[in-house]
Amino acid sequence: MSDATETADEAMTDPVTGEIIDRKGLAEQLLGQVRDQGVSLVGPGGLLNQFTRNALETTVEAEGT
Repeated sequence: MSDATETADEAMTDPVTGEIIDRKGLAEQLLGQVRDQGVSLVGPGGLLNQFTRNALETTVEAEGT
């Protein structure tokens, strides 16, 4: 499991391929897709709100197993 003190500058690797993940590139790709689809980034129905909710739900489910 990942250490909670990991900083944003530390490398993150894909658990399947072992390749280093380009976090900034991944974020830019996601934001480009959001803009193309006309989805709001913030607000009640925004991507950030949905992502946060999904991350919290996944964490709670993982802690329960």
